[in-house]
Amino acid sequence: MTRQVLFIVCMFLLTGCVQKSILDDIQMVTIIGYDLPDANEEEGQTKGIAVAPQYEADGRIENNVFVQTAELSKEIRSQYNSESPKPFVSGKLQVALFSQDIAETEGIMELVDTLQRDPSIGSRVFLGISGTDMETLLSTNFGNVDTGTYIHDTLSHNSRHGMLPETNLHDFLYNYYSKGNDPFLPLVALDEDKVRITGIALFRGDKMVDSINAKDLFTFKVLHQKFSSNDSFTVRLGEDEHAAIYNIASKRNLNLKKVSRNKVVLQGKVLGVIKEYSGGKLTPAKLKSIEKTMEKDIEKKGMDMINNFQELNIDPLGIGSAVRSVTRGEFHEEDWKKRYPDMDITFEMDVTITESGVIE
Repeated sequence: MTRQVLFIVCMFLLTGCVQKSILDDIQMVTIIGYDLPDANEEEGQTKGIAVAPQYEADGRIENNVFVQTAELSKEIRSQYNSESPKPFVSGKLQVALFSQDIAETEGIMELVDTLQRDPSIGSRVFLGISGTDMETLLSTNFGNVDTGTYIHDTLSHNSRHGMLPETNLHDFLYNYYSKGNDPFLPLVALDEDKVRITGIALFRGDKMVDSINAKDLFTFKVLHQKFSSNDSFTVRLGEDEHAAIYNIASKRNLNLKKVSRNKVVLQGKVLGVIKEYSGGKLTPAKLKSIEKTMEKDIEKKGMDMINNFQELNIDPLGIGSAVRSVTRGEFHEEDWKKRYPDMDITFEMDVTITESGVIE
């Protein structure tokens, strides 16, 4: 009985410690962007752009944009408060974007570290790199919608149902700190009145060193992880002959049996359904031809990517992490980085078309 009374008293005391916020009395930032300062600013400073939506009584959403420059990101927040009648809170932050300029020259880890140290910010916040001027991007009106929610939903949709690997705060920090991994983030750009995913930014440490074009995201995702998607992949058999593969399921396997001899085999397996074919009758022989053509196409693009990763000495596929998991004793990251560029890494694809839909 005494324990129950003590528990109830503690619950009341803890409840009294929770800080309450009334929505009408705060600025809820849903997206924040970081960029290099303007030319007239001092060196060593960062420009921060925050968007806080205001919900009007008539149903309209007014996106308030705040722009400040300071040496530390926390100073930027203080300056936001100096020009706002309401305090800023970050508990609803959904997306943090970094300009391509700042990612290539300064690195982003100092800014990411600030996000992870804020207890009000969740680990599922999406991160991304913007190829468009940050202030221009976040000042654009995308209709009667909160800018942060709009960009978050674009990234979330393409991660769950498209060819974009998920890249939130948790994923970035895991890849950054894990031995045998290098992080990557989505590249976005302003395309008239919408935001478009243009590819993936590749990092060495916390600096962007290269990118992958959006048209090659399917190949990268096959190399990187197991997934299923309702997106499509087009196989071109000739100038006027192509097939569209839908309902794709893919998985990868790393064969590390010969890693002691500096050889790794990455195997990809894809299952799909043909929903569109521009040729004549779809015979069993033609189905086999489509499978083989798709295999060769993905293998070539995949090997080009792998060779480029080795030249840059970056490992976004986590091959080093997989080797570490099967290494007896201590895994020496520096030794792995010396071995990795010259390692014999091959990529093998297996494509199976399970059915040809209504066109069969």
